[in-house]
Amino acid sequence: MSETASSTVSPRLGAAQVAALPDAVLIDVRSPIEFESEHIEGAINIPLESLESRFEEVPRKGQLIMVCRSGKRAERGAYTLMGRAFQPKVLEGGMLAWRQAGMPVKEGKKRLSIERQIQLVVGTGVLTGVILGAFVNPLFLIIPGFFGAGLTFAGLSGTCALGILLGKAPWNKLEVPGAAKECKKSSCCN
Repeated sequence: MSETASSTVSPRLGAAQVAALPDAVLIDVRSPIEFESEHIEGAINIPLESLESRFEEVPRKGQLIMVCRSGKRAERGAYTLMGRAFQPKVLEGGMLAWRQAGMPVKEGKKRLSIERQIQLVVGTGVLTGVILGAFVNPLFLIIPGFFGAGLTFAGLSGTCALGILLGKAPWNKLEVPGAAKECKKSSCCN
């Protein structure tokens, strides 16, 4: 998206301007894990991937301000909502600019985003496969080929199997406040 296209479609605001808006409704389009790590107080988390199907949760009153880490996903979210007759604006620079401006941030448990976890897994797998293929057995070069095929499929289909798998990993589960853990008599919890 070019600078001229984004400015005519969704005007950008600085962090100080957003904080000064009395009727601002902040929609954070980052993943729930990113949102839990840090977010602007009062922001509503509707991940970009589900914004189209959950647009009815977006309030119709107040000035909508789209937020993400750097502003790119927020801009895509603004385009999505404009197709639903909303007039959103984008927080220029996202959470990075908000923090840099010294604005208040509600912090939670720090976690690596799914995207960074994918990068780590793929990078480690490719590097390991290349090293093993060069020094142990050329058949290990199948490993980087596997990751390359997976990335190609993800790019073509818009579906990342590794991302889905990592999203289900126990360390990526969000804790629900007030949810009691059930323990059976034979479990390790007793």
